[in-house]
Amino acid sequence: MNREDRLEASPHGGTPESVSISEAEPAEWEWYLRIYGKQMAAGIKLPLHTDSFLPAGIMPYWLKRNEKVIGGAALSGSAIRDLFTIPPHQVDNGLILAVVVAIREAGTGGGTRTIRAYEVFADQEDAYMRAGFFPAPHRHRWMQRPTAEYDSHVNGGSAFQSVEIHHEGGERRLVLEREIGLFLFKHAWHVEGSKQEDAAFADVLSKLRLVAVHMTEETRLASSLLYDTSTRALIGVCIIGILAGCPSIQELTVMKAYRGRGLETRMVQKALTMLKKQGMPLLRIRAIHGHPHESLCFQLGFMPGPLFISTMTKYD
Repeated sequence: MNREDRLEASPHGGTPESVSISEAEPAEWEWYLRIYGKQMAAGIKLPLHTDSFLPAGIMPYWLKRNEKVIGGAALSGSAIRDLFTIPPHQVDNGLILAVVVAIREAGTGGGTRTIRAYEVFADQEDAYMRAGFFPAPHRHRWMQRPTAEYDSHVNGGSAFQSVEIHHEGGERRLVLEREIGLFLFKHAWHVEGSKQEDAAFADVLSKLRLVAVHMTEETRLASSLLYDTSTRALIGVCIIGILAGCPSIQELTVMKAYRGRGLETRMVQKALTMLKKQGMPLLRIRAIHGHPHESLCFQLGFMPGPLFISTMTKYD
């Protein structure tokens, strides 16, 4: 996008004046987001060493009216996230449509007219729907808790093994990437009712490779593979990665035949323990509303944040 783009409110929207967007300095913009962004109701704290928690390719922008900042948003050529306004200004469908116009006129989306909004909270759902965005079926929430030390040893029938990293073709990869990927594909991704039940095995590998690229020594040690000591079969996986600058549970599952034994709880407790020992203060999870992970983490003391729609899409 250009340094500053001018956009006019849609005649169907609720903003009678023109609105402009201009690039923002990330650190300052994120302070505003901490205060005015709805997701901050979850009490999510950004680590001091983090330059920016925004995904690659998405940049912070100010929303201005008559040269006065009225809010902000993180934008790319095909995406909106973290849209907020400064009181007394409110998010409405006119403002959203104006931002959509700016994205499309900037022409950085590779010719696509599809725009996606990410992590839309309840107070903005109606405004996005009136602007023509279609919601994904699942709602999520961030959950988090301080790290702590537990006696997380499993019983004699199973044993933890650390996750290892190696370099392959100049890239960081998980050792046993294929074994881990097949396990997740069968027992976590490709099950009835899963958000990823239509995903291909290649999608699982792609995510694992992305996790490996950003995995730190702290999150590697907090991750775990769980094996049956008698059969030597892999029966559980817990992958801790970095999301928005914080350690986060990115994969957590146990083979169906071994569920109900507290093994997932033990893996999360191990993660909390290892992170605590390494001076990491926080662990988070982006849980699907109604998924067993939501209940498991609540029982482990994770504070639930507000619900949000993971993705809303505008096709025309």
